Amino acid sequence: MKIKKYPWWKPIYLSKSYIKLLSKVVKNKKLTTGDQTQKVENYLKKFLNVKHVVLTTSGTSALMMATMAASIKPKNIVLSTNFTWVATTNPSKIMNADVKLVDTEPYSEKVCFKTLNKKIIKYKPKLVFLVHLNGQATYNKKFNELKKKYKFFVIEDAAQSILSKTDSKDPCGTYYDIGCYSLSITKHINMIYGGFCTTNSDKLAKKLIAIRNNGLKSQEWFLKWELASMIGLNLKPSDLHSAIGLINLQKRKFVEKNLLDIYNYYKKNLKNPKIRFENIEGKFSVPCYAQAFVKNVKEFINYCAKRKIGVHTGLRCISETEPFAGKKEKFPNSIFLSKHLVRLPSGPGYKVKEIAKIVNILNKY
Repeated sequence: MKIKKYPWWKPIYLSKSYIKLLSKVVKNKKLTTGDQTQKVENYLKKFLNVKHVVLTTSGTSALMMATMAASIKPKNIVLSTNFTWVATTNPSKIMNADVKLVDTEPYSEKVCFKTLNKKIIKYKPKLVFLVHLNGQATYNKKFNELKKKYKFFVIEDAAQSILSKTDSKDPCGTYYDIGCYSLSITKHINMIYGGFCTTNSDKLAKKLIAIRNNGLKSQEWFLKWELASMIGLNLKPSDLHSAIGLINLQKRKFVEKNLLDIYNYYKKNLKNPKIRFENIEGKFSVPCYAQAFVKNVKEFINYCAKRKIGVHTGLRCISETEPFAGKKEKFPNSIFLSKHLVRLPSGPGYKVKEIAKIVNILNKY
């Protein structure tokens, strides 16, 4: 496989800082859920203005923990957007819930609230996922009214939106019952692999901690023996990863500026009519990725590959996966995204002058 001159994602590498702090962590001899993990949780609580943060091994783990905390049982109705990563709905399928999908708006990754709200009235779900894709806050007034009326549980999948805020400056993912975030290498902020849940509920926080710690309630799980209070998993993060996450969190303003500069450069200078740049909504949105619609994805990828430009085909619809195969319902808007949306080279490790060279090549496609 040829190495791309311009990979589709380029994180920042603060190698000297990593090595210095990781050496201290190793000498401290608490490599699992130790001091660095606690520091990251405390940092995130303050940054997101939320009462509880429970750090874990990945965004996928956070979604598993949140779904278990929602007490989902077989045949419970769960609603989710069709256009999201499979990790959003996999835990519900594992628990044999009845997952029903909702289409997006045309040319948008945001769920169609008109359709979602109709399905809420029709099915009266146990759980609804709101997914804030690519830094776009996804909220709706009518949805709020229905939550109060039907009292369903809401998990916000904010894996791609840790730096984004609503137009009223509230952090994405902190409005409802539980927010789930990813800190993987291809997100705004990374700890290589990692993720976390947020909640303002003391009761839910205790459940999340227990689920993460094999069913044990104790936050400092290694300090005492106790009987498990519920079913749980071993989803405790490594302090080595947490240390990297803490350094990157402290660079969040640099990351935010870089990502916005990259997005705005693409938006202003990508002029090829064959490449329709995706506009991200929201005054305080910080997109992870620069994305575009192209008619022939295979042809476009081949063009880029010959010029050593990495392109990612982004997400695929949940309805296209095998667990949902055979469903008769159609999702034209999200299927269009699945077939035509691509991620262009992005990431806080890029400099604008590198993006300028990429745009120059893309304008000749």
